[in-house]
Amino acid sequence: MFTTTIDIDLDADYVLSDLAAIDDGSFPIYYFETIDDENIRFVMDAGEHRDAIAEALAASDAVHDLEYVPETQLVITKRSSGVLPIIREHHGMLQQMNQFDGTRRTFDVIIFSRDDLRAIISDLRDLGTVRLSRIHPIGNPTSALSARQSEVVTLAYESGYFDWPRRSDAETLAAELGISHTTFLEHLRKGERKLIGEALSSALPTTELADQ
Repeated sequence: MFTTTIDIDLDADYVLSDLAAIDDGSFPIYYFETIDDENIRFVMDAGEHRDAIAEALAASDAVHDLEYVPETQLVITKRSSGVLPIIREHHGMLQQMNQFDGTRRTFDVIIFSRDDLRAIISDLRDLGTVRLSRIHPIGNPTSALSARQSEVVTLAYESGYFDWPRRSDAETLAAELGISHTTFLEHLRKGERKLIGEALSSALPTTELADQ
């Protein structure tokens, strides 16, 4: 199980995308929650354009409820642009929508398996351009690997990179993680070095084994 940050640039305009005509900056999102399989609620800092933004949102059929809260914030309950149903269909849990900027959305998601993540990314591509900007294992790793090294080594292992003949290659795996081929190999080699070092340091000398 791990958390990941997913960026998507939607192919179609939705109600939040229309706000770029009012302010072309990004809008921070706070206190996000999912209501059901289709709807979300969140607090948005609308800044000095709150009244204009509230008016635009109130005119949309996708917005179910709109409340003013101090100072420049709005509580918005609305239908998801389509991202939430896809995440839920593949057993993911949407933690947070961090911000939106025009057609771009950034989400934090809890994923239970890499197969689920692949399915989510595949289906999200029907809505727009998708990029993974972060992936982090949940729990305390037993080795000295960094989160990124653990992620790279685990993916390489699960994908058959260490098999002979190999069932996957570094370029494909790097693209899956949204990092460069060189960066992938750097993390992989550092991770392998740490794991081999741990294995060697924990091995008992031959004389001790003979005495047991």
